[in-house]
Amino acid sequence: MPIKRMAGIVTALLLSSSIPAGQALAFENPISSPAVQTRLGASSALLGTAMAGSRIVAVGLRGLIIYSDDAGANWKQASVPSQSDLVAVSFPSAQKGWAVGHGGVVLHSADAGATWVRQLDGVKAAELAVNHYQGSSSPDAAALVEREKSLKAAGGNQPFLDVYFENDSTGFVVGTFNRIFRTEDGGKSWTPWMERTDNPGELHFYSIRGRNGSLYLTGEQGTVWRLDTATQRIVAVPTPYKGTLFGLVVTDSDAVLAFGMRGSLYRSTDQGRNWEKASLGTPAGITGGVALAGGGVLLTAQAGTVTLSRDGGKTFQPLKTARPMAYFGLAPMDDKRVVLVGAEGIRLESIQ
Repeated sequence: MPIKRMAGIVTALLLSSSIPAGQALAFENPISSPAVQTRLGASSALLGTAMAGSRIVAVGLRGLIIYSDDAGANWKQASVPSQSDLVAVSFPSAQKGWAVGHGGVVLHSADAGATWVRQLDGVKAAELAVNHYQGSSSPDAAALVEREKSLKAAGGNQPFLDVYFENDSTGFVVGTFNRIFRTEDGGKSWTPWMERTDNPGELHFYSIRGRNGSLYLTGEQGTVWRLDTATQRIVAVPTPYKGTLFGLVVTDSDAVLAFGMRGSLYRSTDQGRNWEKASLGTPAGITGGVALAGGGVLLTAQAGTVTLSRDGGKTFQPLKTARPMAYFGLAPMDDKRVVLVGAEGIRLESIQ
């Protein structure tokens, strides 16, 4: 089961087990309810992390966002307007960042992650899509209108599972059932791109990454998608794998590594036309990956392993960590240290 989907199920079980028998609670929509303050943020389950300049920012369950300005010695909790589980975060610059999660929530920060505002949610996203496709000449428009109307009527609860911004203006959010939206004005407005995808089965998108003008997505059934800049379409470039691909890394040399369930790892050097299988020597799901300066690649796994490549992802060696845990995300602090987040909170490790 994909890690980000599993996190939502775990949250629901924890909540249901904490309600005394016979006691009814008034429903509060997590999308519009502010995150609860806690002193345990750095040791709580965290699902994504990014660097906002020299500041570490990490996101997790129930709208938790924490940040540190002193390399993890001390942590502060951000002001967040939503209790939706947050699964990914992107900072294209030191000040401006975006986070996404359950309920179709898209949050934005203009002060390096200290405070956040809600730019989009599932209901608003469905409304945008309906308005967009009602006036569209796309052959898929009618089906998309009906699908988005149904999603809105159901509460707009489809999650966004990843976010990628190439700069402070242009970015994408992606999620379940082929949902993809693009902004060119820093999230003030969003345009649905569902009709531009090579995804007739409406497979889930789990990750999106880019580098040097390239853009790639991964998802279900071993599929990678690539943005064709000439046609502005998201075209499928299938891999030999048939399972779920959780994420990908695009290296400095434009090699692409797609990873997922059961330790599956595939590498392409020709924009996904051909793939070769790589091995990490573990059957555990690979949950996170990041490109390092100088062609390095770092991968994390659910079993608590971290593996390092110095040759663009051709070969990997295990990296010894002080306190392993099930890892869900990572971000390089500099060329010597990496931030790791997971089931037990946050860790800072050396990569020398």
